[in-house]
Amino acid sequence: MNHNQTQKTKELAAKAEFFGLHKNILLPEEHQKILISANQEKRLLSAKELKVLCNRSHSDANKLEELQAKLPALIDEAKRILLKRIPDITEPGGSLYPKERAEACWRDCFHFARISIYGTAAGDTNITDKQGLKVVEELYSILEVPINALVICLKELQLQCSRTYTINHPQKDLSLLDGCFNHLVEKMEAMQ
Repeated sequence: MNHNQTQKTKELAAKAEFFGLHKNILLPEEHQKILISANQEKRLLSAKELKVLCNRSHSDANKLEELQAKLPALIDEAKRILLKRIPDITEPGGSLYPKERAEACWRDCFHFARISIYGTAAGDTNITDKQGLKVVEELYSILEVPINALVICLKELQLQCSRTYTINHPQKDLSLLDGCFNHLVEKMEAMQ
């Protein structure tokens, strides 16, 4: 990558944003602030934040907290499935080689799950930012991100999260969680 491409990549990375739910003016200001803070820090929601958000959506804050605790294992399982389906993807010549590219993919999976949990807690499946997604798409194109691999991982992560979440759990919450993941899958597939 030449200097101009590197500079362009840095500029795009600063503007790239999947998440946009916090911009929903129908959400209470307190909820917007929670989502802004958590998203800026790229972290999961605290138990207190989950309870505040779930008060309005009537999602189960405790189940979402349990799901968040299991995310590392669920992401590892999605990763294992992807590597089983496309074993050479992390090998020299593969689209997730070198190791840093693969690690970026796993990080993106964490962020997909994180913002899906935000949407479930807030009670809204429309979790993406239209302008931010355009920038992400341009950035992914320049970096030659294997979107097909991300979609496979995202769908597998959705399946793992849904299985984990359905144990003794209301269907409404699962519909929200699946709706958030489906929204992301749709946006990612549109980039292919």
